[in-house]
Amino acid sequence: MNIKELNSKKTPIVTIDKSLEKFKKQPLFQDKVDKANEILRNVGLPKKKKHYS
Repeated sequence: MNIKELNSKKTPIVTIDKSLEKFKKQPLFQDKVDKANEILRNVGLPKKKKHYS
C-alpha cells in the first residue's frame, strides 16, 4: 500500500509492539490504585442526581 491508499482508508492501521506484553500483568501505579481504593472505601461513590424533564 502506498501513502495515498493509507490516507484514504476509514479505519486506522495500528501495529502493537510485542515487547509491551511484559507490562500486561504488572501493576504500574499500584500506590495510586491503593490510595484510590482506600478513598472509595472510606468515602464511597457520589450519589447520582436525578434529572426530571
